[in-house]
Amino acid sequence: MPDTSPLAVCVGEGLVSLVPATAAPLEDNRTFHRSLAGAEWNAAIALASAGIRSAVVSRVGDDGFGRFLTGELRRLDVDATAVEIDPHAPTGLYVKELTAAVDGSIDATMHYYRAGSAAAGLSPDTLATPAAAALLAEAALVHTSGITPSLSASARAAQDALFAADGRDRMLSFDVNWRAVLWLGREEEGRRVLTEYAHRADVVFCTRHDAEAVFGTDDPDAVRALVPEPRFLLVTDPLGAVAFDGTERLQSDALDVPVVETIGAGDAFAAGFLAGVLTGLSLEGSLARAHRIATRALTSTRDHID
Repeated sequence: MPDTSPLAVCVGEGLVSLVPATAAPLEDNRTFHRSLAGAEWNAAIALASAGIRSAVVSRVGDDGFGRFLTGELRRLDVDATAVEIDPHAPTGLYVKELTAAVDGSIDATMHYYRAGSAAAGLSPDTLATPAAAALLAEAALVHTSGITPSLSASARAAQDALFAADGRDRMLSFDVNWRAVLWLGREEEGRRVLTEYAHRADVVFCTRHDAEAVFGTDDPDAVRALVPEPRFLLVTDPLGAVAFDGTERLQSDALDVPVVETIGAGDAFAAGFLAGVLTGLSLEGSLARAHRIATRALTSTRDHID
């Protein structure tokens, strides 16, 4: 029998991450471990790990890195049928540079090599392919982020199409994910674009840092006053989160676990919360699930949970 459980579709960029074997300057590292990265792809994998049917709509190059990424999705039970293969543009990647902190955790700096990548070619045509259209028609939830519209004009048009879909019978989830370097020289445009998406989403995630950068305040209640439309709004920091469901407000602390590295934890947190919502948990239950899944990303230098 076909699986009729809720489907979550994540739309956005997939990347290969090269993680050095040791915390040292790149020039001193000879060995790198290959991994999957990309905010929406990380979220799709975390959703699948939480028992939610998930799929990715994206583009990769017709190269070894692209085949690796789609293979990883399939290995981790994420539907990859709507990942287009670009015969000309390469798969994007980034290299992590790790530095050991005094508290035993690891700080990471990312060096991106994504200009002209296949994912930058995301467009409304990507969403209209038979595979993508079928998934989006079935989706109970579509999740995307503020990274996508910064990649190219066509990628922004694709995200505009997601938010403009008439009569959509699904939740639309948006992670602000402000990346200043991707909006360099057009920061005000970026703030305006991401704010518009936030007003039109059903679920919005943002860190306090991103809230300050985009909305001009890191106070959760002030953010809620500025963005009242989404049913769910979550403002996070390393110590915990403030979550809103309509007028209900809940504050919770992050779980106390040894932190190895924080990259990807926000994507896992978002996935955990969305998994809770899709399975009918309360605000408190969904928030608790978000924290539990985020801890799995905090204990690894990978961007996604396995």
